[in-house]
Parts: sequence; C-alpha cells; structure tokens
Amino acid sequence: MRKYRKDAATPIRVDFGIGLQAGLMLFPETAALGPDFEALNDELDESFNARRAARKVLVKARAALRFANYQTDQVIRASSKAAEIADGGRRGPVFKAAFPLGVQPVVAPTGTRQVPATEKLVERITKSKVPGVEAFSTEWLPKLSAALVGMKAAADGYGAAHKAYLDVFGSELSLREEHLLAVDRLAGQVRAAFPGDRERQDLIFPVVESDDGAEVDEVVAPDAVDDAPAPS
Repeated sequence: MRKYRKDAATPIRVDFGIGLQAGLMLFPETAALGPDFEALNDELDESFNARRAARKVLVKARAALRFANYQTDQVIRASSKAAEIADGGRRGPVFKAAFPLGVQPVVAPTGTRQVPATEKLVERITKSKVPGVEAFSTEWLPKLSAALVGMKAAADGYGAAHKAYLDVFGSELSLREEHLLAVDRLAGQVRAAFPGDRERQDLIFPVVESDDGAEVDEVVAPDAVDDAPAPS
C-alpha cells in the first residue's frame, strides 16, 4: 500500500487523505473507518489554511518593519547632518555627543535591532550638556522620538505576527504527525479487512500525486528580519 513521505508537505497529505477516505468508503468492510479520518484530514487542511493566513500577515508586518527601518535611518542621517551644522560645519561636540562612534553604527542595525540603537541615540542627545546641543535637541529630539515610536510599533507588530505564525505552524505540525499515524493505523486495518487481497488494499490507498520533496518552512527571526528569507 502506498503512503506519502514522512517529510511531505501538508497539501500532499491532505490530497492523499481525500483519496484515502474515498477508498475507505468504497467497501462495506472499511466504510466505518472513513468518517473519523475525514474529520482529521479536514482539520489538517484547516490548519494549513490558518498558517497561510498567518503567513500573509507576517509578510506584511515584515514589509512594514523594513519601511519603518528605512524611515528611521533617514531621520537619523538628517539629524547627523544637523549636528555637524550645529558644530559649525564639522564634527564637533554636538555631533560627537550624539554619534560618538559615527553615524554608521546607529543606522547599521536592521529589523528590530534598530529600536535599541535609536533609543540609545535619543538618550545620548537628551542627557548631553555640551555647548550648542540645546538648540539641536529642541529641533531634532521630537523628530527622532516620532521615528522611534513608529519603529517600535512596527517591531511590535512584527513580533506579534511572528508569534502567531509559529503558534499556528506548531499546531499544523502536530496534526501532520497525527495524520501520518492515522494513515499507518488504517493500513493495518485495511490489511486486516482484506487479508492477502493486495488489489483491493492498493485500490483504497491512492497514488501520491506529488512527492518531490519535503516542505521547508523558513521562519523569519524578528531580530534578523532583513537578512532572512520570507517563510514558505
């Protein structure tokens, strides 16, 4: 009797399950096995659809985080130019108070890692007492703070979407395993119903239409969102 691979993707399992349930219903000896398996197969299908919906939200949240990252970087770079102007066109006390290691370490972080980098920048400017910083901070702290608020909102949105995706995917993986065990159990029950009748055994268990490899689900880590591929 045919079965799908242990690492088969959910759609392959669901399609196989539809065919298997139909095969079970074909004979009086196995018809009673069909309804419970159909319910499990439907539950796995619904779980897959829930993950697809969660993935869509996750990918949108990932895009929003990238855009917020870009916008925050733009404000930071503009503020660094303003700091140079405040220092008389050079990198003097105001610039060094805000960017002690230069601009690049502040804008280099990606994804959620941009949040603490921006928070530290705002903190340095807020606490600085160097000459000329007051006028600079009066103009730029509100802009940097607004960018930080947007960055935090995008990071929180991505974190929530990421967790939701992991939750539904975890449920789907559990159902995948339950589905495989059910198929194994049904194989034994079908053999018992038709001992030595390989033709009917094979008729009940469908051909696996597509089994060209395992599904690889790549989950984007929240703190490395710009370096990782989207989840599959």
